[in-house]
Amino acid sequence: MVLIPRPRASSANLSMSSSSSIVSCPTFRRPFQHNSNTPITQTNKLKGFFAGSGSDSMSNPYMARAVVDLTERSPRDVSLLYIGTASYDIPKFRRNQTNAFIDLGCDVTSLDVANQRPDQDEMEEAVDNADIILVSGGNTLYALDRWRYLGLDELLRTAAERGTVMAGGSAGAICWFDSGHSDSADPETYRQYKLDKFKDGEPEKKAGNNNNNPFAYYSGNAQEGDSKEEWSYIKVEGLGIWPGMVCPHYDRIQSNGSPRMEDFDQMLEQFGQYELGLGIDHNAALEVDGDDFRVVSIPGEAGSVPISDNEEEEDGTTFVPGVWLTYVDEEGNVQRKVCPRSGSLSDLLQEVNDPEKHILVDDRVDLCRKENPLLRD
Repeated sequence: MVLIPRPRASSANLSMSSSSSIVSCPTFRRPFQHNSNTPITQTNKLKGFFAGSGSDSMSNPYMARAVVDLTERSPRDVSLLYIGTASYDIPKFRRNQTNAFIDLGCDVTSLDVANQRPDQDEMEEAVDNADIILVSGGNTLYALDRWRYLGLDELLRTAAERGTVMAGGSAGAICWFDSGHSDSADPETYRQYKLDKFKDGEPEKKAGNNNNNPFAYYSGNAQEGDSKEEWSYIKVEGLGIWPGMVCPHYDRIQSNGSPRMEDFDQMLEQFGQYELGLGIDHNAALEVDGDDFRVVSIPGEAGSVPISDNEEEEDGTTFVPGVWLTYVDEEGNVQRKVCPRSGSLSDLLQEVNDPEKHILVDDRVDLCRKENPLLRD
């Protein structure tokens, strides 16, 4: 059965703090406003590109060009820093997610920290010189823990504040927000498993469908017909540069057999009652340019957002990739609303008033850390 997330009627009695908010803004949240120690200018406004998939999005020329355009420079004048910690700096994933930028003419370098400890000066220079910082997909929890261990997290926050474009898909989208719906507890995303799998180069591809249709098994983990694996999605704490809980691959199913959009609803009810959720389809991205946002989709791909009851794309598609806003109403029910294609970020995103009280912790991350131990060097 094909599952399509339908917009649900919102509770009419939620206390509103902003009449222009796209969804109800209750008293424990407020519209997002970038608080900087310096006046906001064209060169230091927050910029980001957050895709629902890592390799599939960042390898796409259309999406790569959208990322580069955020710099407002010619591609040949753009320096891109790739950080592949979440995929353990495995060359295959670096190639997949940077070749489209190289083809555009960007100067691409990488900062490898998953399996080695670079000098502090090396990390600072790499981050300082970047116009774009592109974070790979992969194991979100491991990447964020490793960055915090090395002090790279603060360098990334500083880079965002000075206007560097922060980009990535899947784990590379979750990491910039307060939290995310993550597959970091999937044993096939663990460091030793990945390093062993790719130690002799790229393993032979499994035969199967290309899985470009929504609600198919996500090709990064499983094919339709595979037996279901026993693991659960977990909530992972991000860098908090932008507010909200992000669910990438929103219209996909992974090897545990659980549709991500349905599991995301359950996670919001259990750990995200106070946060605003963002569900990003596999072939979509949320682009942020200061207080402006737009939804970007890979042309020709299907997604979960209905165009209308009587319309379809030129290729016959009636559901396109997009972004959904999800939240728990005052009755405890999860509500969904399609994100507009563009608008003001302060009308879209909402931050909790008291993060210590309202951003709840998923204790299952501790077990995941034991099973996928951090390299401490």
